[in-house]
Amino acid sequence: MGSKNGDPRQIDGIGGATSTTSKVAVVSPSRRPGIDVEYTFAQVAVGKHKVDYSGNCGNIASGVGPFALDEGIVQAIPGQEFVDIRIFNTNTGRVLVETIAVDEDGYFLEQGDYRIAGVSDSGTEIKVAFIDPAGSMTGRLLPTGNTEDTVTVETPTALSEPFSVQATLIDAANPFVIVDAESLPSSCVHGSEQWLETIEDIRRKGAIMMGLAENIQHAASTRGTPKIMMVSSQQKSDAMRKFHSTPDISVLSMSMGQVHPSVQLTGAVCLAAAVRLEGTVAHRARRNRKVLNNLLVQMGKNQPEDLHSTRSPETVLIAHGSGQIPVEVHLRGQDEVDKCVVSRTARRLFEGNVLFYT
Repeated sequence: MGSKNGDPRQIDGIGGATSTTSKVAVVSPSRRPGIDVEYTFAQVAVGKHKVDYSGNCGNIASGVGPFALDEGIVQAIPGQEFVDIRIFNTNTGRVLVETIAVDEDGYFLEQGDYRIAGVSDSGTEIKVAFIDPAGSMTGRLLPTGNTEDTVTVETPTALSEPFSVQATLIDAANPFVIVDAESLPSSCVHGSEQWLETIEDIRRKGAIMMGLAENIQHAASTRGTPKIMMVSSQQKSDAMRKFHSTPDISVLSMSMGQVHPSVQLTGAVCLAAAVRLEGTVAHRARRNRKVLNNLLVQMGKNQPEDLHSTRSPETVLIAHGSGQIPVEVHLRGQDEVDKCVVSRTARRLFEGNVLFYT
């Protein structure tokens, strides 16, 4: 990938010099009963000689099904238009089921009209179902047992005084620290180095509270787990104009210490699950957004929410930096997540040999 000698540009490799373009999936046939294929996800650090195998990546996982079909690991029945591929992620021990389109020759059908935010070209819709996603690394949906926690940073890296934020520590598809953006220290300027260090301080403390790290030093050494995101109920009118439907919640997610251009697919799954669970900071943000939107409608500044929406009750619509993403959340009872379903696209960019020099 080009990170061997600590080059942040990854010139001597095929990495894209960002955390979102420095990922690897190692795919193989599976001998597990009821599983077609399994894969291991690797997050290659940018500018550092390090590979993180903790957690999963939903966007990378989206390409595993098409790859398995094209490489003959999975074979479609002649005449079959769609195939369900059961995938086991070795990082988390969880199962994904991908529903992909098949062409007349039995290969993945790439060409289609489905579009996702952040990608300019269209493709066929790939349905990715995260089956029983709770407790992917901690063994529990809510590792602390609470729907909301106060996360206190006693010795901040960049601030002079201790501070606390309100957050939900949740593990669905991947562990995430979901922070109420309105509880962040007001002295931090968004996007500044001080702000980035403060967010990382919160993530490290959250890692300890979730049982994913023994101490701050341990948490600092594994930046990929848990991940962290900030959520808000606030609506900016200029941003809202680009949305076809009013989102339920807005998110700003982080990736390896930097702002994510959109949101991780596993992050969308985790956040949507939190939105559906009463008592979480995400559930409160969604409730506040609905109240705010109704007020704006009364003032004549907004259209009635979802006037012509065909959204199912299970669907949570998330706004992020590149657009929006719908996530279906299917619950068992009030507080158990049966599965979360998202849609992606994928296409083959290149194939061949990547040379490795010792």
